[in-house]
Amino acid sequence: AAILFIPLLISLLWLYSGNDFKRSKSNITYNKVVAAFGTFSELQLPDGSKVWLNAGSTLQYPDQFSNDNRIVHLVGEAYFEVHSNERIPFLVRTPYFTVKATGTKFNVRAEKDFLTPSVTLIEGKVAVQKNGSDKNGGLITQLQPHQHMTYDTLSGKFNILTEDPYKHFAWIDGKLVFRNDNISEVARRISLQYNVDIEIKGNEIKKYRYRATFENEPLNELLRLLKISSPIGYTEVKPEALPDGTFSRRKIII
Repeated sequence: AAILFIPLLISLLWLYSGNDFKRSKSNITYNKVVAAFGTFSELQLPDGSKVWLNAGSTLQYPDQFSNDNRIVHLVGEAYFEVHSNERIPFLVRTPYFTVKATGTKFNVRAEKDFLTPSVTLIEGKVAVQKNGSDKNGGLITQLQPHQHMTYDTLSGKFNILTEDPYKHFAWIDGKLVFRNDNISEVARRISLQYNVDIEIKGNEIKKYRYRATFENEPLNELLRLLKISSPIGYTEVKPEALPDGTFSRRKIII
């Protein structure tokens, strides 16, 4: 497998203020952070917890947490290093489930309209709960270090693997790490990292699995190396001019 390189880009944080914020009865301001496609953002929360927000993802959080809990709302993917506080749980609410922690490191993938969102635990412990329930009755599962849970949004069932968790959060180091991943997962990761649309045509290619690490490598070189490792071809569709004067995203057909 080739060891390659992807440019490490950290985006500016898009912070919405004023009327864009929702305010609670205690007049707490809620911040909204968006990581642009092709970049990721790093931020620190009011309790000292750190968050890396992946491309195209959105995180909402208050400018101060309550004395009962620490709640953030995620659509997309984020890596969390949660400041330890046994008395005040840290809750990550997603469109599919809620992750409950006190002090730990974990990665959450919960993109919009994603059929298999996931949670990967690096250290500590977390509980994955059904939305709308903070009690054990809503418990989906609990994770131990190095466990990766995928959740089927259609059936409500989950699957847990114990494996090296690094490939699931290597993106915070500007890397793409694939370990026996299918072309759909490869395309999804490349699309986020490089801000391109990728379309997969044909069923034959879907049976191939990929093992590689890419870091700071131009997109064309990355695609060339993928082509060498399996019998695939690809073409690039040139961006089209849009009515508003902008151009469509770069598109790759595999």
